[in-house]
Amino acid sequence: MVQRNGARGVVDAKVHTPSGSSEECYVTDLDGDKSAIRFIPRENGVHSIDVRFNGCHIPGSPFNVRVGDPGLIADPGMVTAHGAGLLGGNTGVPLEFVVNTCNAGSGALSVNIDGPSKVKMDCRECPEGYRITYTPMAPGNYLITIKYGGPQHIVGSPFKAKITGTRLSGGHSLHETSSVLVETVTKTSKVGGAYSSSSSTTSAKLTCDASKVVCRGPGLSKALVGQKNNFTVDCSKAGTNMLMVGVHGPLAPCEEVYVKHMGNKLYNVTYTVKDKGSYTVIVKWGDDSVPGSPYKVTVP
Repeated sequence: MVQRNGARGVVDAKVHTPSGSSEECYVTDLDGDKSAIRFIPRENGVHSIDVRFNGCHIPGSPFNVRVGDPGLIADPGMVTAHGAGLLGGNTGVPLEFVVNTCNAGSGALSVNIDGPSKVKMDCRECPEGYRITYTPMAPGNYLITIKYGGPQHIVGSPFKAKITGTRLSGGHSLHETSSVLVETVTKTSKVGGAYSSSSSTTSAKLTCDASKVVCRGPGLSKALVGQKNNFTVDCSKAGTNMLMVGVHGPLAPCEEVYVKHMGNKLYNVTYTVKDKGSYTVIVKWGDDSVPGSPYKVTVP
C-alpha cells in the first residue's frame, strides 16, 4: 500500500521477475490518499517492484519481494565461481570455470562473455554446480558476467579474463557477445566436500527421460531475419534436469537466445538471427537430445 500524503499525482508500478521479464502492476486508488498495488506472481524467486509517483521513484523503491520457499528458490548471494577460465588463457584453447550453486536454490543461470570475438561456449552439470567451457578466438580482454535467478550478479561478477595469442577468427569489434542460459536444479552440499542434487543421483536418472520432452512452434522450422522467432519446450513429463538450447548459423552461433520458464517445466524460447541461410537448433534435456533435435531451420 502506498500513501500519497495528500499530494496530487499518478502512482504507477512495474514488477521485474526473476527470469528477467517485466510487467505492469495493478494500481487501485483507495479512500483518502492511499493506493493499493497488486501483481500476480507466476514464478518463484525475488521480484523487484518499481513504484513511482509522477514518474519518480518513491523512497525505498525498488522494493524486493521474495515469492516461494526461501530454501528452494534462487539466491545469487550463495553462488560462487572459480577456475582458471575466469582469469585468462590463450586463443584457440578451451578454458573452463565452475559455477557453484550448492545451497543457492534453483533458478536461471545466465553467463555472458563479451570480448573481441565470439566464443564457443558449453555448459554441463557437475556435482557442485555447472562447468562452463569456452574457447576465445581473438586476443584481448573478455568480460564474463554471471547472473543467477534474474538480474542479480553473483559474487565477483563481472570477471575479467585476459586472453593472449594470435587472432584465429572474428572481426575487430570489442563487443562481441556470447551467452548461455540454463534452468538449474536445486543442489545441496554435504560433509566431506561431496555434493548432490535435491534428489539422489539414482532417482534423477530414473525419473529423467528426454524422450518425453515435446517441442512445438514455428521457430523449429523457419525463422526471419531481425525478428523474434520462438518455440515452446514442454518438459513437464520428462522428470528433473536442466534445459539447454543452442542455435548455430551458417557463419557463427546465434547472438541472442532467450529461454523463459513459464511454470510447470514449460519453457518459451525466443531467438533472433542476423543472416540468411540454414540454421541448426539443438535442444537437450540434460545430456540427451530431445525428439527431433537437432532441428534444421531455414532463414529465407
